[in-house]
Amino acid sequence: MGGTDETNFLNSIGKTKDGRGNGDILIWKRKAEKYLIESGLDYTIIHPGGLQNTPASQEQLMLDVDDKLIKNEKRSISRADVANLCVAAMEVGKEGQSVSFDCIASEVEEGTEIKSATEALEEFLAKELTCDYAL
Repeated sequence: MGGTDETNFLNSIGKTKDGRGNGDILIWKRKAEKYLIESGLDYTIIHPGGLQNTPASQEQLMLDVDDKLIKNEKRSISRADVANLCVAAMEVGKEGQSVSFDCIASEVEEGTEIKSATEALEEFLAKELTCDYAL
């Protein structure tokens, strides 16, 4: 996440509005993703929020594109939930289907049913969204 935000992008290329830079890791990640996209291979690119060492399936997974999830106050996700999304991508992905998305998890009220990673991914894939790499 954060690859389309102007400040993050400027930081990634070593330029910021205040003259400081943080290297160019985001630009190289974006270039690697574009290379994969242009390869013609089927792919699933997952941009997780801040990774936490917490158990899977304790919070509701939220999937979206183009940094829309950055507006959320909590922008983290369990490493185990990201792993479950990777497995789900192999299980429910279809040949010829390529997708890139951001993911975080949100707390739910007690008694609320939490969707599995597979259910969350299937619901997201039905929307036919993918990140915009036109930067």
